[in-house]
Amino acid sequence: MTLASFAALIGVWLAAIMSPGPDVFQIMRVGARSRRNGILCALGIVFGNTIWLVASLIGLAALIQAVPEILAVLQLVGGSYLIYMGFGAVRSGLATRKAPATTTLRGPEMTGQQAFWLGVRTNLANPKAVLFYGAVFAQFVRPDMGMQWMFIIAVTLIVIALLWFTLFAVFIRAIAKPLEKYGFIVDIVAGIIFIALGVWMVVEGAMGLFGAVDLV
Repeated sequence: MTLASFAALIGVWLAAIMSPGPDVFQIMRVGARSRRNGILCALGIVFGNTIWLVASLIGLAALIQAVPEILAVLQLVGGSYLIYMGFGAVRSGLATRKAPATTTLRGPEMTGQQAFWLGVRTNLANPKAVLFYGAVFAQFVRPDMGMQWMFIIAVTLIVIALLWFTLFAVFIRAIAKPLEKYGFIVDIVAGIIFIALGVWMVVEGAMGLFGAVDLV
């Protein structure tokens, strides 16, 4: 890999993790109620990215390019989970909105462990992650680039993700009061976005599988 390609990969990576999506909205939801849980959720998201990254470096991206049906299956599974998570977020928002004023600011309780694994599941189901590692990442990673470049890529991308998501979780508390007061709106909006993305993923995955079947 050349330095120009490496710089391009970092640029694409920054655009992917910073653009609004399930990961960002999930940190907003969790971090609005607890800075600690927001950070743990962010760490879970980074852990999910690490799983994708390692899997891609050992051949997942190349395998998806060789067998496109695998990407379709990942889209179906990830989309289904996003839909499930979306309905849960909408229900949580509606329940919080109808709760007494004394409990509205706090919302549903969540342990640190739950926040972490919620972050992991959110990232593994994230359509941006599925498409990035299944398609975009494969354009930069080649089997013949050597272990040194693979190590540099893995460490660099993980450190960037760790800094971005944890800092986002910390600073989201700067607007904690309006987020706490109107946290139910964040839940509902995030839930609708999750459902919409999930439906899109399921449709894309189904079309990919049916198209593959038609070609056989």
